Parts: sequence; C-alpha cells; structure tokens
Amino acid sequence: MKQWKCTVCGYVHTGSEPPEKCPVCGADKSMFIEITDPNAVQATPPVSEEKAVQAKPPEISFLAGLIHKFHAHPISVHIPNGVLPVSVFFLAISMLFKSDSFATASFYNLAFVLSAMPVVLYTGYIEWSSRYLGIKSPLFITKILCGIIVLLSALVLFGWRASNPDVAGGPDRYMFFLLHFIMLAAAGIAGHLGGKLVFKD
Repeated sequence: MKQWKCTVCGYVHTGSEPPEKCPVCGADKSMFIEITDPNAVQATPPVSEEKAVQAKPPEISFLAGLIHKFHAHPISVHIPNGVLPVSVFFLAISMLFKSDSFATASFYNLAFVLSAMPVVLYTGYIEWSSRYLGIKSPLFITKILCGIIVLLSALVLFGWRASNPDVAGGPDRYMFFLLHFIMLAAAGIAGHLGGKLVFKD
C-alpha cells in the first residue's frame, strides 16, 4: 500500500491514491507527494518538479525566520488560551458573590490578553502564509475568524469595563458575561484546530 505525505502540514495518508483533501489541513489532492521510502516518513521525500513549485514556501523575512525558529506563535497563543478561562472564571465569581476584587482581577486578565492578541495574530499569519503556504481551507479560515473574534471581543469588553467599572453588577451583566463566554469559546476552537495541525488527528 502506498503512502502519501501532505506537503502543507505533513499528514501521511496510506492508500492507493492520495485523498481528495487533507483531513488535517484541508489542502488539495495536488499537494500530496508519494513517499517511496517507508523509513522516510519523517523526512521530506523527493518531489516532482511540478509539485515542488506548488509546495515551495515563499521567501520569508528575517523576522519571520525568527518567528519560526523560536516557535513564537505556539508560545504566544497560550496567553489567550490560558488566561481567558481565568478571566471568565473570576468574572463569574464576581457576579455570583458581588465581589469587586474578582471583577477587577478579571479585567486585568482581560487587559493582558488584549495586549497579547496583536502578537498572536501576527505570528499566526506568518505561520499560515509561509509554513502552511497560505492554504485557504475551512480549518485555517475558521482559525483566522476565531482569532479576529477574540481580538474584537476583548476590545469591546475592555472599553465597556473601562467606561463602566460596575458593569459586572449592573443590569447588563448577563450580556457582559455572554460576550466573555463567546470570546472564550472562539479561543478554545482556535486552540483545538491548532492542535489538529500539530498532532495530525
């Protein structure tokens, strides 16, 4: 049985032909190459001239090279995925027990996430456009949209809380919490899809 490797994400398919689309990243059938040496699954096998042109990543800048080398996107993306649940949890505690201190802690965590999001989105764009060749598959489009939702939600919530410090205890508190939850869900979905790319499942 033949093995085929996706030149975008590295997924390996076993079958007589490559799949119509990569089940991991959604890349087209044309982005698969046959692995002729069964011991070279982890290596990049020889590529036909036509497919080599398709799969060749664009030239990247010095900064983009550093982003790849030091894994800036996987590191930075842990900020929203790790801090947002704390922010939402603190907000829920503040609403449940009418605690100003937890509301303030939630706000500070939100501010930290907001400050990190430009780095998260920029490094994510560099990873997508160079490492994954800018493939416009549903997986990548969903990840990009989720990142934008997190950024916009954080901006709205930060401005809302800054202009109305008592919003967590006011009449709009449930809408305020719902927007936090939407932001958290978007971050979770983006993280889940990123995990699919990394672990090829």
